[in-house]
Amino acid sequence: MNMLLPRLWLCLAACSLSAMPASADTTVRSLSKVRGAIKTADARAAFDREMSGAPAPDGFGQQLPEGFTRDFLALQIAPGRDPNRMVLAGAKPWPQRPGMYVGVVCLGALPIYAAETPRHPAWDCKGSENNAGNEIWFGVFERGAGNVPRLVARTDVPVAVPTDWGSAGNIDVPPTIDSGDGKGAVVGLPQTWQRFDLAPYLLRDGDYAFGVRAGWFESYAGGGASFEALYLFQIDGKSLRVVFAQPMMFNQMLAGEWHKDGTRSHDVSSSSNSLVVLSSVTDGFHDLQLREKGGKSRQTFQWSEKMKFYQPQ
Repeated sequence: MNMLLPRLWLCLAACSLSAMPASADTTVRSLSKVRGAIKTADARAAFDREMSGAPAPDGFGQQLPEGFTRDFLALQIAPGRDPNRMVLAGAKPWPQRPGMYVGVVCLGALPIYAAETPRHPAWDCKGSENNAGNEIWFGVFERGAGNVPRLVARTDVPVAVPTDWGSAGNIDVPPTIDSGDGKGAVVGLPQTWQRFDLAPYLLRDGDYAFGVRAGWFESYAGGGASFEALYLFQIDGKSLRVVFAQPMMFNQMLAGEWHKDGTRSHDVSSSSNSLVVLSSVTDGFHDLQLREKGGKSRQTFQWSEKMKFYQPQ
């Protein structure tokens, strides 16, 4: 994990002020009280990761299953790309499809971006804001003859589908995406690709998608903010396609006034969603619904056969 993150949360006036939240859910008297004021487990987990500086869990399965190697994954998932650019490669069993695995390869824009990987392994794949030009590819495998992994499907090109923040009423927008003037589409590519999400996302009978969590981080005076989105990938023949890309969580903290005892007030705001597969069906695909955890916000998405993508209703 980037050991600078804990210090980013506590940066002083030199940091950008553009990310200041408009209002706070809660104001606490000191930094030690911030965690207790965060409303959901997802937001608390993000706060813990950023404050502790501890190594992140192996979210992309870089401890590879038997039969998988980094070079094998690069050759299968990102053919024709320079393997010397590899930042990370991983694979995990796919619980909803026994005997199958999801895989990932992250390539740096240049080999120099991968030079430190053996000594300082990356836990995520930097995206649009860091090391611009990095590529992330995904694939699905099954065990073939002799128990050797066999590629079933992969992304045809590096993933470049932006997250749509326009329908997420309870999730604040990362300032790097939001123009602040209310004009234009509120969409943007992730700063980081973080981990697989292998919950049972059933699209239609026998057809599960797998998820990937992506994120953003903002720093500003005396605080910071983290944001997370969910991408769903569906097997379509020999291709993997993104069919859903929506925000799931934000957590913001802004330092306020100092107190005589040396503590400092902090404004805390957070919210997170769960994705529910509904029984209703549109064009043969289950409708999906984002539900605010501990709140009333609901947003339903239906399959668009024309777009081959879930659209907000």
